[in-house]
Amino acid sequence: MTRRSRMGINLRRWFADSITHSYEPTRHRTRPPSMDPLTRGQRSRAADAKQQAREDAAALKEEIKQRDPARREPKWRRAARLGSRGLLGPGGGAMEVVDVIPTFRATTVQACGLFPFVVGDTHPMVGSPHGINLKTGGTFNYDPISATYRARLHVTPSCFLLGLPSYGKSSVARKMIAGAAGQNQIPFVFADTKGEHVKVVKDLGGKIIRLGHGHGQLNPLALGALGSIIVRLQKAGREDLARLVSKQVHSRRKRLLQGLCEIERESALGQTERNLLGAALRILDADPRFGPDTLPPVIADLIELIESAPDALIRKVLAPDEAHYNLEVKPLLQTLTALVDGDLGDVFAGQTSDPIDLIADPPPAICVDISSITSGDEKLEAAVMYACWEDGFGAIEAAHVLADAGLAPQRHFLAVLDELWRVLSAGPGMVGRIDAVTRLTRTLGTALMMITHTVKDLETLAADMDIQKAKGFIERAGALIVGALPREEMDKLDAIIPFTRADRDTVSSWSTPGAYDPDTQTRRPPPGRGSFMLKIGTERVPGTPFKTVFTPIEIERKWHETDARFSGAMAA
Repeated sequence: MTRRSRMGINLRRWFADSITHSYEPTRHRTRPPSMDPLTRGQRSRAADAKQQAREDAAALKEEIKQRDPARREPKWRRAARLGSRGLLGPGGGAMEVVDVIPTFRATTVQACGLFPFVVGDTHPMVGSPHGINLKTGGTFNYDPISATYRARLHVTPSCFLLGLPSYGKSSVARKMIAGAAGQNQIPFVFADTKGEHVKVVKDLGGKIIRLGHGHGQLNPLALGALGSIIVRLQKAGREDLARLVSKQVHSRRKRLLQGLCEIERESALGQTERNLLGAALRILDADPRFGPDTLPPVIADLIELIESAPDALIRKVLAPDEAHYNLEVKPLLQTLTALVDGDLGDVFAGQTSDPIDLIADPPPAICVDISSITSGDEKLEAAVMYACWEDGFGAIEAAHVLADAGLAPQRHFLAVLDELWRVLSAGPGMVGRIDAVTRLTRTLGTALMMITHTVKDLETLAADMDIQKAKGFIERAGALIVGALPREEMDKLDAIIPFTRADRDTVSSWSTPGAYDPDTQTRRPPPGRGSFMLKIGTERVPGTPFKTVFTPIEIERKWHETDARFSGAMAA
């Protein structure tokens, strides 16, 4: 049977089956059941979102091509680019593991032939050694005087130290104290509230002055070290300079007495009371009972003088008679009596027990230890810190006056103000006093190191003007040393002194607490303990990170052990 006959048979069979409906129809793909409107809308929105994403990606790719002409070329035409692990792209050779490149430290003369494989260190090794420079691995050195007058890094011999507690902030201060003493500078800790610097000052052969309950006293009416040089200036024929110093001594005593009264009263004195104090001090100076060879008057003598109602004081308060005078001076007498018999009487009622002498035999270091005052006695602590501030700077000023007159060698000092927030809140006028000193450190010949925890400490002051002045201390400081701080504090600090983003992230990472060790069941030290960032200048430039390293002598003498009272806690 031929092919044509077979086709005819099939056609006839198909025709017959179609008439009788006996054939099996062809199977077609059935339509899915219709979707509900909610599902249909969801799928439609998802499809639109995918389409929009594809269009955005295409637009971004086109924008990148317009910015970078090199990407307009096809991938096979592009050259290999250098990445962190080698050459990336066609013909490249990226490495999975990159070995650490060995580093060597050398001088510019020795390493000049290695260019361009040289990384310069902008921070010189001049000043007190602290530890390791985390950028270069070399030794990190810094102190305010060396950075100002030797390395010429900044123009003001002052620095501001910030950091959370227990992260090594006081250790940096103690290293600065030891370094200053090693460079023939005299470190002066005005008021050590915790006794943290006593050990290092004692080991350096320095002088420890103790004030507080059961310890020494300080007479606010004493002439002090500045007044003790008046006779020496007169014998040297410097009558003009002696008269000037006498006026300065009167101003210091009046300012100190006024500040103590305001701390005791917790309010400012009136104009009449301030005038009365000045006139009463002049009368006591002229009293033959209190000469240069006798003991100075005390607050009890001042109270007795005011109660006696001399004509000079009656005229000073503009009272018509003694009865009106007694009404005017009664509040001041109550305040002065509280200084003698109240909370402050243990320190300010008698003669100065251990005066500061920077003239005859200056010690290599000085520390005024007020750790015997309990932290709850805030009024006494504030008053003692205020008095130490005035008396200490009076002694420094006396040394400079004699040096200017050619009667003593020129000496340099490092004034340490630890727990600055306590000093700022010591009483009315303290913020302004510190503000004046921070502006005159070069004139006073004294480097200044101010220490506090956070920027919030400066924001706790009562007056907005005082807060702005306190923040100005940071801005005017020659350098800023920042330890572990949370990100919120770094943002506040960045508003005063700009930091780079990398520096802010680095300092914030140091505030991470230590991990818990399940083997020893103790918490490990924080990873940022001992790490600090030195920031010089007010521009947004990178700082210099460093980590403190203790020498064998520091470890042996336990200079930096501030938790000595907890030494047996782990064993228990």
